[in-house]
Amino acid sequence: MARILLIGAGGVANVIAVKAAQQPDTFSSLCIASRTLEKCEKIAERVKADFPVTTAQIDASNRASIARLITGQAASIVINAALPEQNLPIMDACLEAGAHYIDTSAPEPVPGTYELFAYRWQFDYHDRFKAAGLTALLSIGFDPGVTNAFAAHLAGTFEQIQSIDIIDYNGGSHNLPFATNFNPLTNLQEVTQPSLWWESGQWNEEPAFNTSKSFVLPELGLCRLTRLYHEEMETLVARIGGLEKAQFWMGLSEDYLQHIRILSETGLLSMDTVEHEGISIVPLEFLSKTLPDPATLGPDYIGKTNIGCLARGIEDGREVSRYLYNLCDHREAFLETGSHAVSYTAGVPPVVAAELLLSPHTDWNKPGVWVPEDLPTAPLLSRLANRGLPWEIVDGDCLLP
Repeated sequence: MARILLIGAGGVANVIAVKAAQQPDTFSSLCIASRTLEKCEKIAERVKADFPVTTAQIDASNRASIARLITGQAASIVINAALPEQNLPIMDACLEAGAHYIDTSAPEPVPGTYELFAYRWQFDYHDRFKAAGLTALLSIGFDPGVTNAFAAHLAGTFEQIQSIDIIDYNGGSHNLPFATNFNPLTNLQEVTQPSLWWESGQWNEEPAFNTSKSFVLPELGLCRLTRLYHEEMETLVARIGGLEKAQFWMGLSEDYLQHIRILSETGLLSMDTVEHEGISIVPLEFLSKTLPDPATLGPDYIGKTNIGCLARGIEDGREVSRYLYNLCDHREAFLETGSHAVSYTAGVPPVVAAELLLSPHTDWNKPGVWVPEDLPTAPLLSRLANRGLPWEIVDGDCLLP
């Protein structure tokens, strides 16, 4: 059994804690660490009756402090549910203290350093993790994460895969005029960056929110989605050979888009520092502090999410398409974990990944730095279905209006 150090105390971390506590034969204890100790203790209260849990206050950007905590807790696996910008110092700490590493998304843009969510900085750690005999599993959330595994699984069903469309639609409602489903800083940077997609052997770029398309999604019906750039595009194109086209689509309501346009036009989405009465302020960071805490949205959330991969390819000499997807109900997710479906879908996979990393029969425990496409998909898909994230495959042509 393994001792887990969970860094972060938001909605996703809450789900990770609850789901880890449901596997006492795999995990022996859990330490929840974050900058805000009160949030850690709130999550601990939810699981402590059934599972050994402790809490700690930590700066997730401080490598040395994290390494000391890993050592003090004798943690063999660190699950990073903190901000994506903290991925690298946490990976450094894992190398120093000798722990495996799991996260749910790529590093986010840092002005003057890197401008896109991208994996190249984490892939640079591959040789160091391999030499240390440690495993780093990157972006094992839902999207990115499970969607990558969906794509790799579908690719294996074709003689030749042609295209991939990742679809992320939240058909839920929380009755608030404007809120983000996870960290506002990360979410707003993600949706407002230029839209990139892969086509005809090259990356193409257009302004954010430039292209929309309708899909008929199982149980949700006709849905309008907007093409965005999402980090899994980088590894899907690199890992799945022969792709003619790869795109990511997210459901963004017109009301949401109107809020984004106004915030952008007023400069509140900028990451450039401004001075106000002698104080340096980053507008987007300030805005993120004024928005509702995503972890508090669960009680009033209703509806379902539909997230999946639509793949087209050649089988038996003819063109066919398949849609592999998951439906998750906000209310059911909240009743089980206290978090909404967006957090639930992102929080279950890293726990399953930790289970697979500890299993000697899944080929998930191999030293180095890996993304889901690098690993066998069958063990992941099988366990997801048994851990609250069932999936189905339907004829992809059914999604066409």
